[in-house]
Amino acid sequence: MDQELNPQTDQALNELAMLICQALENDGEMLVERQDGLLKTLVMSGHTWKSERTVMEEVERRVKDQCGESAMHRGGALTSLTSQMGVKLQSLARWESKSPSEETPSKPANISSATDA
Repeated sequence: MDQELNPQTDQALNELAMLICQALENDGEMLVERQDGLLKTLVMSGHTWKSERTVMEEVERRVKDQCGESAMHRGGALTSLTSQMGVKLQSLARWESKSPSEETPSKPANISSATDA
């Protein structure tokens, strides 16, 4: 990537790449368990990209660097995993960017706020 990454973003990208390597070699259990948190870290880190594709291309590049042979021989699986991850990243980014609707009335935080108790 052309832009310099902050350490938190760089670590999240490396961890995603490591998890994808593990998923390509063994099973994807850890990937499923940890990917949402790492993707949210990328969204919340404040580092912006023009599209989620750039992020996924960076993850794919790191996967190829980290696990070489298995990534090269399982290119279709790698592309599938990164595109699924890209959809999740886009969904998280869209969800995080939405502000509460002004038409929706506020709701009480707890029961004592909702009553005169």
